[in-house]
Amino acid sequence: MVGDPVFPPCTPYGVLELLAHEGIEVAGQNVVVVGASNIVGKPLGLMLMHGDATVSICHAKTRDLAQFTRLADILVVAAGVPGLVTADMVQAGAVVVDVGINRVPGSRSNRWRCRLRRGSTEGVVTSLPYRAVSAP
Repeated sequence: MVGDPVFPPCTPYGVLELLAHEGIEVAGQNVVVVGASNIVGKPLGLMLMHGDATVSICHAKTRDLAQFTRLADILVVAAGVPGLVTADMVQAGAVVVDVGINRVPGSRSNRWRCRLRRGSTEGVVTSLPYRAVSAP
């Protein structure tokens, strides 16, 4: 990816737009992307680097994944493995964006959703337009 693409990949672009909408600056931040797919993880990593973030790309088979995720100021999880990242793997105050698309047995909803978690508040994007939701 050189320069600005005419049509950026939609999910990575959506993550950047979500962060921008929430006023979260990526420049100078340690960002960990969990998921190295050609559709989300790799393009997102490049787009974040283009925004001057320091980026580490991991995946479901990364040894001791927690050692990477705990260093993240911003953690983006797009690995396609439900429950791969747990609360103890995230440092206090980190921003976590979950862009996973998974069917979870027993779940009522199989809709796509993107979650942004920062501290004790949570925002959920289900589709356009953005809708803020309080944590239960």
